[in-house]
Amino acid sequence: MTTGQAYLYLLPAFIILGVFSYFPSVFVFIISLFKWNFLNHGTQPFVGLANYRFLLSDPSFWQSLQTTVLYVVVSVPLQLILSLLLAILLMSSIRGRAFWRLAIFSPFITPMVATTSIWLWMFDNYHGLLNGILHLLHLKSIDWLGDPHWILPSMILYTTWKSLGFSVVLFMSGLTNISPALAEAARVDGAGPWQVFRHITWPLLTPVTMVVLLLSTIESFKMFQPAFLFVGPDGGAGNAGQTLGLYLFAQAFGTSAHTGTGAAISVIIFLLVFTISVAQFGLSRRSTSAVE
Repeated sequence: MTTGQAYLYLLPAFIILGVFSYFPSVFVFIISLFKWNFLNHGTQPFVGLANYRFLLSDPSFWQSLQTTVLYVVVSVPLQLILSLLLAILLMSSIRGRAFWRLAIFSPFITPMVATTSIWLWMFDNYHGLLNGILHLLHLKSIDWLGDPHWILPSMILYTTWKSLGFSVVLFMSGLTNISPALAEAARVDGAGPWQVFRHITWPLLTPVTMVVLLLSTIESFKMFQPAFLFVGPDGGAGNAGQTLGLYLFAQAFGTSAHTGTGAAISVIIFLLVFTISVAQFGLSRRSTSAVE
């Protein structure tokens, strides 16, 4: 088979990717420079960087950016630590490993609408499970989705539970590739469990850790569905749950339908994620080189 024939076989895939992935991505950059309104079928005037200047002067944008960054800073390390601990536990000789692996991974593959419906009941002020537990402990009930101070922690609690299984599977695959002989040799030399983890397991898990960190960061910056389903498009009380994704939705598909502004928000999210990804990739290469 020649190279031309190989590309001919790949042509349908390239066309599909181009139409549904590459072209929309480029088109978002283009319409961010226009006063675009998808409800208006007439002329869409070119405004240059006006949409970006509007965002930089809009307090709602900065609030949504602050909420998103806070969400990322809290949820990503929390998910990383918990998934690593659970992966180590599930790789040990505990009873019922198959059941616990299924229980931890099931939320990740369960439709989000179904799981948010369950958690809406759990967050209920009067009949919810969480406040029921607090009542049994003689603690004050919490207005999980109505109190501005608790909206973001509630979403972090849910998304951590929902996404944990995927990160656990990645760490388990990384632990599987570590030879048990290394830990056994370290124990023979007198190393304890913490020393084995710190000097052997953790360094060898660096590539997997960077992948988990990168994927978790990207997903956290894109977070939209839980916020929309829990507190609605307005971000809840005091806009405490308004992430960048929710703010994008309000701008692009709200009553005003400022699609150009929404596209500008998409570009900003892309630039943030791209910058963080490049930084993490560079850190990953340095860490891998140090391990080798």
